[in-house]
Amino acid sequence: MNKVLYTSNKIDRCSELRTDSSFINNIIKSKNSRFVPVWDTKNFFLKNNEDIDALIINKIDMELIFPNMLLENLIFLGKVNDIFYFSINLCEKLDNIPSYINKKEIICEELRFYGSYLGELESSLLALAKGMTFWHLRNKYCSVCGEQNKTAEAGFVLKCSNKSCNTSHFPRTDPAIITLVYFKKEILLGRSPRFPDKMYSTLAGFVEPGETLEQAVKREVFEESGIRIKKVSYFGSQPWPFPASLMLGFFAEAYNQDLCIDYNEIENAHWFRIEHLRELKHPKLIDGFKLPRVDSIARRLVNHWINKVVTN
Repeated sequence: MNKVLYTSNKIDRCSELRTDSSFINNIIKSKNSRFVPVWDTKNFFLKNNEDIDALIINKIDMELIFPNMLLENLIFLGKVNDIFYFSINLCEKLDNIPSYINKKEIICEELRFYGSYLGELESSLLALAKGMTFWHLRNKYCSVCGEQNKTAEAGFVLKCSNKSCNTSHFPRTDPAIITLVYFKKEILLGRSPRFPDKMYSTLAGFVEPGETLEQAVKREVFEESGIRIKKVSYFGSQPWPFPASLMLGFFAEAYNQDLCIDYNEIENAHWFRIEHLRELKHPKLIDGFKLPRVDSIARRLVNHWINKVVTN
């Protein structure tokens, strides 16, 4: 079973402390604080031979690696045991990534490239830092009146600086369904042109206003593949910070296997038998294919289905 990444029960978000500015300012200076640096929406990693770790550092190391860095306008991520975590967006403070980054053991890269190397807690802290930073960068101005927003509640609220407007803005997460469609001992996987070469995955799409999750599942599957489904059952969810989605996983049984692919929606789709999945090959794909990434709920859906079929 694949480990679950980008979410952890170990993080206490301490939302009740976000309005206590005096407390937040004091713990920033505390030896019990750790900092998750972000550059734009990229995270930092430590590479030691084949091992990859998240760069999560204390105040002393922060000053050594990023000298003359003012610890201000941080986003308070929460607490794990007695350690408090903050994210800091370096692109607002430094014009360029320091020249020694990416040349030594420190790497600045998108989380999707190294997320699968990390543990549950590390990946969750980096995902939260990335998601919150993305939201800040995309919401510098009030969507109501156009005036500049200012940070409030330790970074989890952006408040319009126009006193006559005074609108509060909150972090946004977009719900998206992701569905493994099955028929007897075959599953339906599709391919988006955005996917890595030869990768096929479960069908997915965003929930529209006024829809239930089950309605979104039926609509998206039919729109992309022409397949009508029944027996929609919930599997689980996963934050997906690329850039700001919550993936809601489902299983659904197809009435038949008669595909009618909308090539404006997806590039292709195939039914895959369990023996093809286990061998990672398919007769219609001469050079084989790839399953979804190991850090994704899509891969967990596929693996869960394979294990269930094998067990039964």
